[in-house]
Amino acid sequence: MYSEFLMALSRGHSDMRGIVLRPDRPSGDALYGELHRALDGAGIWRLRQSLSLAASAEIIRLAEAACDALSAMRDRLIEEPTIRGDSYVVCRAILWRENAHLREAMRRDLGMDGPPDPEVGQYRLADTRRPDADSRPTHG
Repeated sequence: MYSEFLMALSRGHSDMRGIVLRPDRPSGDALYGELHRALDGAGIWRLRQSLSLAASAEIIRLAEAACDALSAMRDRLIEEPTIRGDSYVVCRAILWRENAHLREAMRRDLGMDGPPDPEVGQYRLADTRRPDADSRPTHG
């Protein structure tokens, strides 16, 4: 279930990028509709509900944070439908950081050994917005 959820997050992000990159992309309400359908079509919300039945409270909280980051990206793309602007870069960094934290927690939950997800370390340094950032274990 974990890998399916992570893949749905990735697909939702990728599908939204594809919509915005189209030369004939819609605008206004039509753009909102297509971006919203991209997230629905990826299965994110259904899989998040499945996680809420089987995952730990930490995983659920992190999954919600990743979904919130993806929804914020959708809203930003409606306001500024480009991936070349600073606002998209910021939204993408937040999404990647949330995904990295979620992957690391999922790996711990599955009892996986080895080094932590290398992307988490990259985002942890800039992780000043999260109130629980200081409580996360640091590696290396």
